[in-house]
Amino acid sequence: MKTLKWDGILFSLLLLFIYIMGTYDFFMMLSHNEAYYLSKGYGESVYHYFTDYPVPGLILWIGNLASGLTAPILSLLKNKHAYQAAYISFLLDLLLILFGAIFRNRFRIFDITIIAFDLFILVLTFLFGVYLHFQEKTAHGKRER
Repeated sequence: MKTLKWDGILFSLLLLFIYIMGTYDFFMMLSHNEAYYLSKGYGESVYHYFTDYPVPGLILWIGNLASGLTAPILSLLKNKHAYQAAYISFLLDLLLILFGAIFRNRFRIFDITIIAFDLFILVLTFLFGVYLHFQEKTAHGKRER
């Protein structure tokens, strides 16, 4: 990935912003910040969902956020491994959603708008990985000529 195109820069900045906000959300949810819960309109069931959150879920969540933050940063630094970080973030997010659905009853606790937003982030992260992967393949092809 030699050159950064404007669309790649915007895509990277969008994902960086989303994952920064996700990291903020992570700390607010797990610190049980009442003002944050109230500002989001979350009820007692959401509060209890994040009380004593299981370690496997935390590992998936932290891994998703770490790789989700890493991918756009690597992209902006023109690192050829950016797409791998995006794919890892996608995979960990998918596993986190499945973990929440299977073991934490996520689809009954959260409103459909939250679930739809989570799925939107999942798809967006995957598309970012595909975009970066395509850019890397194109750049690699140009280097071989």
